[in-house]
Amino acid sequence: MIQDSNSTDHIDHEATVKTVDPARHMVVVTLTDKGNCDGCAAASICHPGARRDGVAIYSRDAERYRPGQRVTVRGTEQMHRRAIMLATVLPCICLVAVMFIVYLLTFSQGAAALAGLGAMTLFFVILYLARNRVAHEFTFTIVGHTGQD
Repeated sequence: MIQDSNSTDHIDHEATVKTVDPARHMVVVTLTDKGNCDGCAAASICHPGARRDGVAIYSRDAERYRPGQRVTVRGTEQMHRRAIMLATVLPCICLVAVMFIVYLLTFSQGAAALAGLGAMTLFFVILYLARNRVAHEFTFTIVGHTGQD
């Protein structure tokens, strides 16, 4: 991961172009600095291990890129914050709220725990089903290239 010292509104990754589809303005890249993704909430979205085909990037000038070419891919800090909200903060709030309410209604820790597990399962099923609706919020851009490698 490369991050400008002058700007903290984006995160850059080094990547290698895997395939190019100029007709669809699509460039598929594989991140080469994936070791820096361990603490990132967006890693499941962009990490090469999460998608076998790599990261698909919309680019109007897709014809400029060739397979094997090294490029710099940029994601925004806003995208990172949104991923943290969806993957960690909202599920925690949901879990605590459901457990608290069920405990107040039943005075049973077991029922509260089961309701919390059910709520988490439901939350992540809904998030999975809505993945296409939120996918547009997690888009990357190609900001530079180093030529053919």
